[in-house]
Amino acid sequence: VLTAAHCFSGSVNSSDYQVHLGELTVTLSPHFSTVKRIIMYTGSPGPPGSSGDIALVQLSSPVALSSQVQPVCLPEASADFYPGMQCWVTGWGYTGEGEPLKPPYNLQEAKVSVVDVKTCSQAYNSPNGSLIQPDMLCARGPGDACQDDSGGPLVCQVAGTWQQAGVVSWGEGCGRPDRPGVYARVTAYVNWIHHHIPEAGGSGMQGLPWAPLLAALFWPSLFLLLVSGVLMAKYWLSSPSHAASEL
Repeated sequence: VLTAAHCFSGSVNSSDYQVHLGELTVTLSPHFSTVKRIIMYTGSPGPPGSSGDIALVQLSSPVALSSQVQPVCLPEASADFYPGMQCWVTGWGYTGEGEPLKPPYNLQEAKVSVVDVKTCSQAYNSPNGSLIQPDMLCARGPGDACQDDSGGPLVCQVAGTWQQAGVVSWGEGCGRPDRPGVYARVTAYVNWIHHHIPEAGGSGMQGLPWAPLLAALFWPSLFLLLVSGVLMAKYWLSSPSHAASEL
């Protein structure tokens, strides 16, 4: 499961977490996967706005794929999520600044557009230079990720398949026109992800010949990792010739 490292700032003990698969609403379902290991790029969570805000969660047992539980496509390391490209971010976080999600806690989605590095760097300039690092990707709406959306997926459609371009990381406020949302840039970590997830055999997922990846949606107030099947309905395949069909 791919998520953000800062989601584990409260604890890096794998027994403190559960992974709920295929959920569209937040529930304390008795059906969940336990966590075997948490792998963070930096070894430990950094402060907000840090580089390396990415983590993998290894589950204790294989996941049975279904119509609601599917892996997401990883992009190539050279993939270009160009400025203006339309993407989607999902989560159960706040719907606006100071506005927590209301019952029945349905999964939310927002359309955003990729912002060029220069514009985002200027938006987050500081006396010590820009806060935007090469491993960060920016996007803005009017929709936006917000508090409690941390670790969630930013997905973009490329050649008919959904690819995960980013992981919700940080930002100033929610949906402010001059403050894009900032994501961990997945292309910067593709090689690291491949290193930890073998591409053949022992992938821990039933029904796929290649190692897949699940995108995580994290809600700290419930101390759970919840994985939705809405925008994760694509297989991670080894070449474009194996394009998966949409749900």
